Amino acid sequence: SLRRCRFAVLGKQWYQRRVRGSQTRVPLAEMSVEHAHKRCRTLSNTKTRAEYCDTEELSEDAFDEGRENCPPSEHIRQMCTPTANRTDIHHTEWLASPFWRQSLSNDHVNRWENSADEIVLKIFSYLKFEDLFRCALVCRHWRTLSYDRLLWNQLNLAHRSIPLDKLLTLLALGTRFLSLSCGEVKTRSATSSPKRKETLHLEYADFGRCNVSPPQLTRVIECAPNLLKLNLESIPISGPLLRATAQCTHLQVLNLAMCQHVNPTQLIAVTRNCTKLQELNLAWCNISEKTFNRLFPVKCESMRKLNISGGRSTVSCETLRLLSSSLPNLRVIDISDCIRVNRYGIAHLAANCPLLEELSCSRVYELSIMDVLSWAKKMQHLRYFNSFPSIMNARFIDFLKKMKEKYPHVQLNKNETSFVARPCSTLHLSKGVAHLWEKQIRS
Repeated sequence: SLRRCRFAVLGKQWYQRRVRGSQTRVPLAEMSVEHAHKRCRTLSNTKTRAEYCDTEELSEDAFDEGRENCPPSEHIRQMCTPTANRTDIHHTEWLASPFWRQSLSNDHVNRWENSADEIVLKIFSYLKFEDLFRCALVCRHWRTLSYDRLLWNQLNLAHRSIPLDKLLTLLALGTRFLSLSCGEVKTRSATSSPKRKETLHLEYADFGRCNVSPPQLTRVIECAPNLLKLNLESIPISGPLLRATAQCTHLQVLNLAMCQHVNPTQLIAVTRNCTKLQELNLAWCNISEKTFNRLFPVKCESMRKLNISGGRSTVSCETLRLLSSSLPNLRVIDISDCIRVNRYGIAHLAANCPLLEELSCSRVYELSIMDVLSWAKKMQHLRYFNSFPSIMNARFIDFLKKMKEKYPHVQLNKNETSFVARPCSTLHLSKGVAHLWEKQIRS
């Protein structure tokens, strides 16, 4: 299929070079029927069958036998292709018959025009982006198929560099899944990239560790009000960017891990406006304790997973009490490296979050081993417990043995790294594949 696609794109130029490069005329089998009739009428010195047989030293019976056994199109090519020793030999009585007319017309059948659009789209789906743009230059029909939404539904630009206006042009083709992790969005002048007002169909977007400025990212999010999952890990955050994110009322997953300069007012607006938010990652964001205490409304029943690790001096037991009282349906929470949390904070989680399934509290030095063993009895739905100390000693190994004996249904240290709201749920990545939560996009 790829060879046919390449021949269809370059076939016209190749055919012109072939005809112009040769000194002879086009063979009869490669002409239309009308053109062949016209050419035969203009030849005055056409050889008869007897003259041809005398010239080639053949008998008339052998000539008729070869004519009957040879396929029609191949027979015409053999008889009518000019050579250095003889001129073209044409027979108007052969061309007048319906048999030869059908054979001539079959030589010019365009297989691509007769193929269904679904088959062509399936072939185009295996091409690279550059090849799709070349196919769009062939004809209007191929241009329509090359820009079909099914081909641009997934866009993997990880580790690539692209200008902002080109990115918006590609997203306007109907992209729903975008991966731009570890990439770069180039800056151009304001005159070369006018502001776009059309609404994008973007739903899943990964901008993790991307070299992009906040104004550029704000323009993309403003055009995508239907975002469902958004990853902004390790990106400078501005107030307008969070304000545009707050307008995505259907947002379900938001990752702000290791983001700097987070505006507390706009962050609270995001949690209040996005009523369907289920996963939130605020690890190592340097958010104040006052912001944590006012982060969620009185009741936020949609929240399922929360990561507030890295709040060394900002997350306290009072913070956990306010958060747990506002999140009654919380399933997963990560409070690693929160050195101010003690056994009272775990008590608030056990009392206010009865559906808690996974608890991560690595390097929480104020929390003793006996506190965890005592409060684990009240967490009836607890299935995973992650606790990685800074130094692995004999005391911690004894703690793991006691946990396995008393709570065999609890799996210990499943994940060393938290994957809350992150697009990839594993550390073992496949080469050439971008993970967008439950979706995998190939390069």
